[in-house]
Order: sequence, then C-alpha cells, then structure tokens
Amino acid sequence: MPSSALVTPGDGRSPVLIHVPHASRVIPPEVRAELLVTDVELAAELDEATDTATDDIAAAALGHIRVRPTTVVNTASRLVIDPERFPDASEPATVFGRGAVYTRTCTGAPLRPEPYPRTTELLDGYFRPYADAVTAAVEDRLRACGRAVVIDLHSYPEKPSGFEDPDAARPALCIGTDVFHTPDWLIEATRGAFASLPEIDEIGENAPYAGTYVPLRHYGHDERVASVMIELRRDIYLTDPRTPDAARVDRLGRALAVLIDTVTAQVAADV
Repeated sequence: MPSSALVTPGDGRSPVLIHVPHASRVIPPEVRAELLVTDVELAAELDEATDTATDDIAAAALGHIRVRPTTVVNTASRLVIDPERFPDASEPATVFGRGAVYTRTCTGAPLRPEPYPRTTELLDGYFRPYADAVTAAVEDRLRACGRAVVIDLHSYPEKPSGFEDPDAARPALCIGTDVFHTPDWLIEATRGAFASLPEIDEIGENAPYAGTYVPLRHYGHDERVASVMIELRRDIYLTDPRTPDAARVDRLGRALAVLIDTVTAQVAADV
C-alpha cells in the first residue's frame, strides 16, 4: 500500500519541511466500512477533527517565499491513522481512545470496536509507511543542508472537544515546542512572523496543545533536527467548519512564508 504522505521536494538549499498531517477528510471505503458512526455523525466528527485548510495555508505560503521548502501533506484523514501519535501504549491520548488508531470520537462515542482487531494492520498499512516517508524527507534535508527544520502545521476548534480540558487557554495561535528540538530562536521567529496579523490577538505556548513532530528515528538525540508546531484556532480563518476565508488564509500564508524565510536564513548563517 503506498504511503498517504504526499512529499513535494523544494529547493535543494532549503532546510525547511512543512508538515501538514491533519488537513484531509479522505477515508478509504474499506476503512469507512468498519467505523461505527452514521454518515451524519462522521461528517460532524470530521468537522471537529480535521485541521481544515491548513494545506491551503501551506500552499499560500509557497507563493510568497524566497527559497521553496519541502512539503509533506497527509492525503488521508486522521481517522484512518493519526501519524502524530506514538504507535503504542506510551501515547497519552490512548486513554481517550485517541491513540494512533482512534476508537472514540471527539465526544467520546464509539468510533471503532474496542479492542479493535485491525490496529496492527492499520499501523503496518498506513502509519509506518507515512512515518518512513517523513523520515526520508527529513534525512534528505540533512544530507543537503546539514540541518532540517520541521514546521508542523495544525489548527484547532474554538471550543474544546469532549476529551480536552475545558479550562485550558485557547489562544489564536498556540506554539508547540519540544525541550530538545525547539531552540529559542525558532520560538521567537514563529512569534515574530505571526504577531502583527490582525487575527492573532493572543499567542500561547504549549496550551492547549504541547509538543511538535519529529521522526522517531531522530527524536530526542539528533540536534540537527529542529521542529516547531503551529496551532491556529480555526475561527480566525474559517467562516464555518468547512469554509476558509480566502483573504485570511492568504495572510496566514504570508506569515508562514516569513517564518520559512527566517528559518532558511538562520540555518544558512549557522552552518
């Protein structure tokens, strides 16, 4: 089975990899057949769980940058597998039925049978090929540039899902960081790129979401790989759960382009 990771190489001089893991609503028929929800319930789940138009924001950025980055876009819904979860019991969201293979919806209703008998099959068929594709893309940037910087692009709904802390802050922009893989300069560059936008009235860090994506092969030990997560609250650029505002998407894309250019220049100066 081919990977659902659509990798588009950029300029050979760019160390940046834009990662868009949760923008798709596509669920293969054989996977849909085993989900326990009705079509109406599935549509509502996709509205809440999908990082709608984050792929559009990434595409908008490409029209405004100096040196084109590599992009990796997941072409399958996170309801197939979630490529950003740990694939074993070490994943904290497993307790909510939201590990690498979801068994519960955002409201806590059953999504798949528990225990789900095809978990290993989905991990082997979707999760691992996806992880391998992203790892290969990162290693390609390491060979070309000596460094790789993952910008992990997400969004989240204005109101918390059923498994989330209802009292956690939900700023317009949440920056997710890792103590090993997110240097201070990358945090400041992210803040600086988005702070002037009229939509961004508040910027938080690691709340309501913490961490950022790094391939497991490099996680926790390879200082050549840096990463930062961008979490945009969806009401700042969507008119409803499925409809982006074109002007706002373009502004966010321009801000992302500023970040990409800043990262590219910083890495070039350091190497």
